[in-house]
Amino acid sequence: MREAEEKRRLALEAAGGRLITTRPADVRWLLCGRGRPVDEAGASSPYTVVLEDDAARVLYQDIERSRVEAEERWEELGYEPVAYPWFEGHGLAETPAVLDELRRELCAEELERYRLAGRDAADAMRATLGALAPELSERGAAAELARQAWLRGFFPPVVLVAGEERQPLHRHPLPTEAPLGRHALLAITAQRDGLYLSLTRLVSFGPPPRELVRLLEACAEVDAAFLTASRPGATLGEVFAAGERAYAAQGYEAEWRRHHQGGLTGYRGREVFGVPGEPSVIPSAAAVAWNPSITGGAKSEDTALVTADGVEVITRTPDLGELQTSGVPRAAIVIL
Repeated sequence: MREAEEKRRLALEAAGGRLITTRPADVRWLLCGRGRPVDEAGASSPYTVVLEDDAARVLYQDIERSRVEAEERWEELGYEPVAYPWFEGHGLAETPAVLDELRRELCAEELERYRLAGRDAADAMRATLGALAPELSERGAAAELARQAWLRGFFPPVVLVAGEERQPLHRHPLPTEAPLGRHALLAITAQRDGLYLSLTRLVSFGPPPRELVRLLEACAEVDAAFLTASRPGATLGEVFAAGERAYAAQGYEAEWRRHHQGGLTGYRGREVFGVPGEPSVIPSAAAVAWNPSITGGAKSEDTALVTADGVEVITRTPDLGELQTSGVPRAAIVIL
């Protein structure tokens, strides 16, 4: 596979001729999305990728042999699978991190995997919203969102839900037993084939409160500013400055200080966060997930691809309603 060959070439060049890594993002990147771990939340991958000038191997514990041989198929990527006794370890020292910048540049195959994943993540959110009711608890809504994600092959490390009482209060609303009430916010970050996507939707059972509509309209303009400024060659600091100006133009100058605003995504939930003056440059093909929010319960978030052709929002749900902004259309409150 050309993708795997090119990644090995770049990795060996960056590492000076030999690379050993168990970093989850690096392993999934090198294995082109394969290398699914048993423990998705582990600090290191159960697989060790070893690259040398004349060899490419993936070391793994022998207790995983049956599944690895049947499902991982690393040979197709040009890697030799090497099993070792689970109780002994492999005894290799890991190479310092050198792949972070390489991971941010997406190849054609990754762009296509991202588009398919974006479509399915949007479908998971769409299916979840259809199952909501005012009396459903936040945890019930979170369980349904996670279920819909799992049904489509995702692992969702982040599922946030806030009902009417908690939506105006918390930027990271971990679900509770409180009922959704008249309106709610649902957010998810989900990973499939190593690639992460994030999206948020606001819902209302019946006409939404006018104040929430006003806040989301302002938030959508900020999100649109972030997305419009996201282009190959721009620094994240420059994009952040565009969002900061949009906050001020909407009358919410200090709101960006109250929550992170997102940034580059990819093989981590956020590869690099956008902050004032951040020098990291958006590559020629990359993924971004900005998530501006305004106190009172408004948040706007989707995942988008950034290439020379422009910005492509891959988790878009136009059938659920959109707001026409001065830039990219953004998600409206979904009325159920």
